[in-house]
Amino acid sequence: MYKIGISTCGNKPLDLKGFQAMKAAGMDAAEICKADYKELDFKQVKRDADAAGIELWSIHSHMHRSFDISSLDNESNARAIKEFTWLIDKISDIGMDKIVIHPTHTPEPFDQSERGEKIKHAKACLDKLAEYAHTKGVQIALENLPRTCLGNTVAEHLELLSVNDKLRACFDFNHSLIDDTAEVIKKLGDRIITVHVSDRDNINERHWLPGEGVLDWKGIIDAFDSIGYKGAWIYEINFGVPPTIDRRILTYSDFVTNAKQIFAKEDLTVLGKPLPNLGLWGPEE
Repeated sequence: MYKIGISTCGNKPLDLKGFQAMKAAGMDAAEICKADYKELDFKQVKRDADAAGIELWSIHSHMHRSFDISSLDNESNARAIKEFTWLIDKISDIGMDKIVIHPTHTPEPFDQSERGEKIKHAKACLDKLAEYAHTKGVQIALENLPRTCLGNTVAEHLELLSVNDKLRACFDFNHSLIDDTAEVIKKLGDRIITVHVSDRDNINERHWLPGEGVLDWKGIIDAFDSIGYKGAWIYEINFGVPPTIDRRILTYSDFVTNAKQIFAKEDLTVLGKPLPNLGLWGPEE
């Protein structure tokens, strides 16, 4: 139905052996995601992915407060734009065309009286980035965020996107804590060019395997069918076991099996059991 892929978050290997393991499990795509890109040999990663038959679908921009497009500090905005344009150049050079960007990297909690100004700063940066990316054949996929972060509702996500008609969306299911997930998908519609797949509870993002949380995956697929989504199905989940759930380490094959069950609207094989008495980030003591 959709190309099945995975984010390389959590130190998944970005080399020939790693891409071959993805392909052997039945995957066709990958999102590049690293904490730091300065030492990454982009051209070698492209060669290895091509050799294994894996499409480099997208790249996730730096996730660090030093590169915050919503900062009220203009120098911080300029630093983020410089770093993200560098990354746009790097992926354009190897034929990639999508970069995922967060509307904010401001740590929570932050002063909500500043929210309006932060949105203005984020929109100004996104406008510049969208125009630059367009000259390089790259699209900005703005990701929705959870809790009190910018972009935590579909209305605010759409407001941020409205600054430039070249902007597109990355929809993270796990981050959609406020609005009905299927309705968000329908409202974003064809702006969605990529996704981050994982499950959650009703408290916070969890990055669990679909079926381990509360999301209605049959309804989600129906919503994606209704908007004519043509992109890849990118899991953003680590292999390791987070402190919020009881299960074994995951494999590439687990993700492929999960995706096929979702696409077929079958009952999902549930591998993990959430721990009781979860707080915002982990078990309550």
